[in-house]
Amino acid sequence: METLTKISQKPTPEETSHAAIVHISALSSLIGIPFGSIVGPLITWMIWRNESSFVDENGKEALNFNLSIFLYQFLLLIIGLILFLSPVLSVLATENPDPVSVVLSLPGLWILVFGFGLLSLFRIIMILVATIKAGNGEMFRYPLTIRLVK
Repeated sequence: METLTKISQKPTPEETSHAAIVHISALSSLIGIPFGSIVGPLITWMIWRNESSFVDENGKEALNFNLSIFLYQFLLLIIGLILFLSPVLSVLATENPDPVSVVLSLPGLWILVFGFGLLSLFRIIMILVATIKAGNGEMFRYPLTIRLVK
């Protein structure tokens, strides 16, 4: 809540446009830009952060959210791969395939497929909400965000 008090005046239309661009730039990963969800907000925030406290706070928020989502996706990948591959590798290592091992690998597959899917959908929806809020001159605090950039 402390960041909301730093912005004392209503942002100008230019500031709201820049803040909205900072948020929506995270969707550049959807068009194939590697790490676009982090690079997009980082570059746009660095360009405009000194012009306005509104843009600066929105940039930090967008960057923190996308870094957090990246971290969550990485953790899902590790957990999902461990749960999926450990039973599969044990089947491959033995001469006698065990159908129970294949069934045990399903939670890992669920984590990989549905975990990533739900997290990606959540990310897109939150970015769109934040973009609209910033365009209206309002601050938006992303949920589930680890505040890494202060």
